[in-house]
Amino acid sequence: MIVAAGLSSRMKAFKPSLPFGDSTVANHTITKLKKLNIDPITVVVGHKSEELKNSIFFDDIRYVKNENYSETQMFDSVVLGVNDIMNLCDRIMIMPMDLPAILEETLIKVLSIDSKLVRTTYKGQPGHPIIVTNDFAKSLVDYNGVDGLRGAMEAYESPITNVEVEDAAVFLDIDTPEEYHELIEWNYQRGKGYPVGPQVEVKLRAREVFFDETAYNLLINIDSQKSIQQACSSVGISYSKGSKIIKEIERELGFPVVEKRTGGAGGGGSLLTKEGIRLVDNYSKLVEEMRQEMEKKYKKYFAMGLRV
Repeated sequence: MIVAAGLSSRMKAFKPSLPFGDSTVANHTITKLKKLNIDPITVVVGHKSEELKNSIFFDDIRYVKNENYSETQMFDSVVLGVNDIMNLCDRIMIMPMDLPAILEETLIKVLSIDSKLVRTTYKGQPGHPIIVTNDFAKSLVDYNGVDGLRGAMEAYESPITNVEVEDAAVFLDIDTPEEYHELIEWNYQRGKGYPVGPQVEVKLRAREVFFDETAYNLLINIDSQKSIQQACSSVGISYSKGSKIIKEIERELGFPVVEKRTGGAGGGGSLLTKEGIRLVDNYSKLVEEMRQEMEKKYKKYFAMGLRV
């Protein structure tokens, strides 16, 4: 049972859809469980529930929605999830969606422990997943919620079996952008790969290729700084290279995109022509639409991952 009902407010992005491994957080997590023949799988959804369900590439997942996700705690979602699944299996593995780096061997070790209450630990610190029996699951309905799932386990009649693992990922969640990027780097350093995603590069061609991201940035900076030299400095290219880029654009198009002004009340400088402004505006819109379309195509072919 996977809990994925939260708002992801501190992350400022929808955590289950974030890239992880060769897929997304959601598909990466579910794929690991599927490879271990864990069945059934219930996902507790809430915030952006339809987006999450549509992004998961397995059609046999059970979904339960926490309608009050914005006002309740994770424990409430746990109760909803176990109520859905407890009569379908003997034991229930409980974990949040935002722990995507947990190793398969960690899950295998925890699953091998025959105990009523199993809790994963790393260097003595509690983490996930947690495995409970149906009897414990039924007791959650009447629990007062103090200290959440941990409090319910500690108050239960059976002792907790702590399983020590060599996997810090059991408590490395991703609540903030900083934690997400730190986890990605940490996971990469231990040889588990880096998130895969599409990279869109749009170039315009006439007789020759004449406009790309560098040319776009150059013209945008000329428009804002009113100076070719300053624009070249901002883009990180020499003045001679910048001048060459402008000449190539104008030669391929057959009309000027930059005009130079000297003297006068407003002083000298360089400005984009009306055609130059239209060029950068349309290019920007084209790139954004291409990126959005590429994201859709990427998810269609790659979101499930390569190791299925």
